[in-house]
Amino acid sequence: MPSKLNAYLLSAVMLVALMRRALGAPTALTESPAGDPSGDEAQEEVELNPSDAVKAWIYAVSTLSRHEQEFEAEFHHFHKYNILDQYTIAWLPKDCPSSYNKEACLQWLAKGLFTYTAALKYVAKEYPNQRILTVAERDNLIQHIKDKMRHPEHVTALTRGQEEQLLRNIDTPTIYNRKMTAHSILYMFRHFLIGGQRQFRKWEQPRRSLTNKGITPVTYQMLKS
Repeated sequence: MPSKLNAYLLSAVMLVALMRRALGAPTALTESPAGDPSGDEAQEEVELNPSDAVKAWIYAVSTLSRHEQEFEAEFHHFHKYNILDQYTIAWLPKDCPSSYNKEACLQWLAKGLFTYTAALKYVAKEYPNQRILTVAERDNLIQHIKDKMRHPEHVTALTRGQEEQLLRNIDTPTIYNRKMTAHSILYMFRHFLIGGQRQFRKWEQPRRSLTNKGITPVTYQMLKS
């Protein structure tokens, strides 16, 4: 009798396992090693297969990945990171307006990068070791933007006079306010970079998805004819 009972139990367990496999359920819960890009993150990385342009944006964003921790540590957690919302600088650009077409958005991003590059000179006085400063010295992000533009000649760097005026507009006499202004620039720049990265992913993903499936993108005009 016990042997028959064991056989029934074994059959029931096997049936449940087969049903779970058929439904796509995992047979066991496993933990991934630290730093191992598995699950959804790994799948997203494989599916997106980012271009050099997207990688440049990703790297720029990564240089500010620890800004929140650095800010709160500097002020001994007396200030939370979101207090920088109260110190935003009105004329520093944010996300590209949703009503803009691709060309207008590219111009917005390029002009924004030139503006932030100038503003980062203010940051350099307070925090000369910020990693983002070395990224800003290179023009690869600007070049990736121009490569996508129909009229890249419309985008020009700020003149020396414009940069000096910009820096005068944000200068402040007290040490505390200078540091908060510098952190505000980094805070806003990080959000600007994340928005730029998102735009480049959006522009490249539809065509990349079709290419990965072996489908040649077809324009609307071709479909009409």
